[in-house]
Amino acid sequence: MEVCDLLDMREIQTCAEHAPKITNYLLSEEQRHSLPDDFMLGQTEVTEKMRAYLVDWLAELHLRFKLLPETLYLTVGIIDRFLAKYK
Repeated sequence: MEVCDLLDMREIQTCAEHAPKITNYLLSEEQRHSLPDDFMLGQTEVTEKMRAYLVDWLAELHLRFKLLPETLYLTVGIIDRFLAKYK
């Protein structure tokens, strides 16, 4: 358990006793749904360089509009899943 979780154990509203279970669950889900490292190999329409340009452009838009970091992470994740599925 993290030190901050131990400090929060005194406050019932923080639910710190559930933090390790939640963390373990989220890590297992992340591993279960992760993409293979070579998901771009079979891609015929989009090259790795094209994907890199797209992600750079999205990062610029992300900074310009001051969006939350999660927005960029989710967007790139959706694009990668699409590229992995449709080859």
